[in-house]
Amino acid sequence: MPELPEVRTVAVFLNKKVANLSILNTECFFEKMIWRNEVNEFKKEVSNQKILRVLNYGKYLMFEFKDWMMISHLRMEGKWSVSPKEIDVYNKNHLRLQFELSNGEYLKYYDSRKFGTIEIWKKDDYLELSGMEKLGPEPLNSKPSFQYLKDKAAKSNSLIKAFILDQSVLCGIGNIYANEILFAANIHPERITKSLSDKEINKILKASNQILERAINLKGTSIHSYKSGDGEIGQFQNELKVHLRKDEECYECGSKIVKKQVAGRGTYFCKICQH
Repeated sequence: MPELPEVRTVAVFLNKKVANLSILNTECFFEKMIWRNEVNEFKKEVSNQKILRVLNYGKYLMFEFKDWMMISHLRMEGKWSVSPKEIDVYNKNHLRLQFELSNGEYLKYYDSRKFGTIEIWKKDDYLELSGMEKLGPEPLNSKPSFQYLKDKAAKSNSLIKAFILDQSVLCGIGNIYANEILFAANIHPERITKSLSDKEINKILKASNQILERAINLKGTSIHSYKSGDGEIGQFQNELKVHLRKDEECYECGSKIVKKQVAGRGTYFCKICQH
């Protein structure tokens, strides 16, 4: 599933391509992806809207209009592109939605597994109606504060791996970056969250900021199928320290990287470096 760096990369790409263009027509080839809106109502509200900008919050991609916000969640395999109608950047059989734009090009959404969703809400209440108001802060730009994370951690009996995957605590971290952050912070993924010291909480904050910012600079991690809007792959997979490195030597101590199910997710870590 695309995580914060991948969705940020897509948002930056789309913003360059479609900002200040208007949507003239909408074609939906898989109506179930239109989430919590009636299909005809969705098409009506989107029609003739000018896209002011494209941005993201965590894993959510947002198209901002004058009075509305259109929200896309890519889930496992969702991809956006901009191209002429007759050209498909991705597999044409996976095209689920397309918008005709005022410059003659098409904003297209592809999804091989059909898990992605899109919805539109008034700006006044989109956070509540979309459920985004429940999201925690993005761990970027020296956020969240130490005190915020310390207070959250002190109340949590969950494993730290589950804690940092909880989108209501930290928004945008998925399995890949959770594994990398915990390794960088030297924290075992099965530690009970409230056992963390102040120093360890600070290490998680620092590692989260550094790793996510580096991944954004490298346009994300392409492991299975992730590509940005122009079909370009990310490069952060070349810098992974533990994720997908089962039985390979740890770059720090030379012991073998372990893979284990933790909090229901495939978790990679070093038993020597993480404690």
